Amino acid sequence: MVKNSFDREILQPEVLEEKLTALGESEMDLFRMMLDRPAGAILTVDTDIMLAELLASDDLMMLMPDNKVIIPSDIREAYRRIWSDELILKWRKRNWMYKCLETGRYLYGVMSWDVLKDLFALRYPHADTAEVRELFKTTPVYYQWFTERDGKLVLNGYEKDNYYKYLEQRIQGDIPFYIPSKEEVEELYEKGSLLSRESHAELQKFIQDTYGCDADTAGLKVHELYEAVNNRVRLNDAAEAFATGGTSGTPDFAFPSDEAHVRFIELYMEMSRECRVRDNRGHDSFEMVSFMAEKNKAADASESKANAPVRRVKTGRNDPCPCGSGKKYKNCCGRN
Repeated sequence: MVKNSFDREILQPEVLEEKLTALGESEMDLFRMMLDRPAGAILTVDTDIMLAELLASDDLMMLMPDNKVIIPSDIREAYRRIWSDELILKWRKRNWMYKCLETGRYLYGVMSWDVLKDLFALRYPHADTAEVRELFKTTPVYYQWFTERDGKLVLNGYEKDNYYKYLEQRIQGDIPFYIPSKEEVEELYEKGSLLSRESHAELQKFIQDTYGCDADTAGLKVHELYEAVNNRVRLNDAAEAFATGGTSGTPDFAFPSDEAHVRFIELYMEMSRECRVRDNRGHDSFEMVSFMAEKNKAADASESKANAPVRRVKTGRNDPCPCGSGKKYKNCCGRN
């Protein structure tokens, strides 16, 4: 893709403001790097070229032959005129919304606006519902994992055959939503799984040690396995997808021995128990067991209280009358 011209409409302040504040962190990093290079630069890293193509499609850059990239001088000047602390805050809030939606993608099949607001409040506690709705509405399509239905946010794909209704009514019931920490939100956004959890880290280390790959490649494989748990993929199918490359296109993960295969199964089972899954509104299996135990304990206590025999207290003749008249029982209701 070579784009050596741009639509001059972008020089209008409101248009450029919208384009800039919609950039993701990696896109903004590249844009700022190019601001420091008035003569442009030749990109050689695939990810940088991909980002440059994206920014060129938004008219923020021009991509020349031989992968040379420049920011037109008119856009540089317009950027300097409009970029302010106010726009920086807007950009940061939009990027945090992207991370909240990415987190929702891994934790929830359907969520309420209150849950999205709770996620957003992890960093911006004073934001109101109207601001959260507006940020959601203006999220670029490639960060938009949810669609509003029946006043709720439904994960794309979960609206098919009204699965989200079945999920809420037949599976989840009154299970509370798990609200992650800021650190978990960042980790899910950056890595697509929670490698900070012990079993996830052990699985990643096993992949690195067994196949001699780097941490990023092993992390990608853990991410695929995390998704397999979330999508209720059978154990044997998940193991086969792992060994044959799955969606990563790396068919060099065949198990080198039966022992490695067995160890993988063990680690995968341990990891799956620590996975935060959509069917449990973001809870892992240990938290679900604890939640159900507390729920059953409360139900048993309520039932015991309801079935407890009623204790009747006999009123003496000279005791105050229980009707509250102030008279002795024998001189009031006791006469009857």
